[in-house]
Amino acid sequence: MLAAGARIAVVSPSGISDPDRLDRGIALARSWGFDLVELPHARAECRYLAGADDERLRDLHEAFSGRFDAVWAARGGYGLSRLMPRIQWASLAPVPFIGFSDATSLLNGLAARGRPAIHGPVLHALDGYHDEESRLAIRAVLAGEPVRFAGRPLVPGRAEGPLCGGNLCILASLCGTPYQLDAHGKIVLLEDLGEPPYKLDRLLVQCRDAGVFDGAVGFVLGDFLDARPPADAAWTVDDVLLDILGPLGVPILADLPVGHGRRNLAVPLGTRARLHASVLAVEPA
Repeated sequence: MLAAGARIAVVSPSGISDPDRLDRGIALARSWGFDLVELPHARAECRYLAGADDERLRDLHEAFSGRFDAVWAARGGYGLSRLMPRIQWASLAPVPFIGFSDATSLLNGLAARGRPAIHGPVLHALDGYHDEESRLAIRAVLAGEPVRFAGRPLVPGRAEGPLCGGNLCILASLCGTPYQLDAHGKIVLLEDLGEPPYKLDRLLVQCRDAGVFDGAVGFVLGDFLDARPPADAAWTVDDVLLDILGPLGVPILADLPVGHGRRNLAVPLGTRARLHASVLAVEPA
């Protein structure tokens, strides 16, 4: 997908990056032979956002102007939902976008339009947080290699369809908006960070009742980091997930190394995926 020397735009459409962590991530990606170019407001600050909305939007449109071979998010946090109504989708060059967490909204918007979208580490976490396997995985996906994950079946079965989804909290926040996820005929990836079990329950119920999961043919579950039941609980997070997703009657594969943990293996969204037994296989972006 990307050859040595590929020009990659670095954008901050969401939260503010720690300068040292961003520097390390950019330096590591450059050591792989890519030409990373920070856009003008990549290090801007406006309250909890990486610059004013107009600044972040301007950089995003410039990143997809056709001058770059790919676009890589500096970090997640919050902010992309503020930009979604103003994105000029038709003008965006069909180049890969890499990110996760708050980038879930943009990733699925791109994938739904047939554009390359990679759910993978942001630059802020690339060096010093995510592990070496995560770094090898993003390089493999950027080289156009297919993805194959082993997981733990919660509901056995087979499914095939485009992969969609990402951060559960972001998907819930899009309910009732024009950017709500359409999962018809698709396998849905879910992960989250810092949500206790009762909040996961609430987010899943919101998505289910809003119709987000209507027509989904399967679910693959990544990390739900820090979602710990009380020490004396006689139930698990699996029970919470199965309460809501189980009655949908489709296969569910858990424990994928995807999300906010140290291991966050990259996976394309929008491409064909096959779920069978304990394996998810995804075609290249």
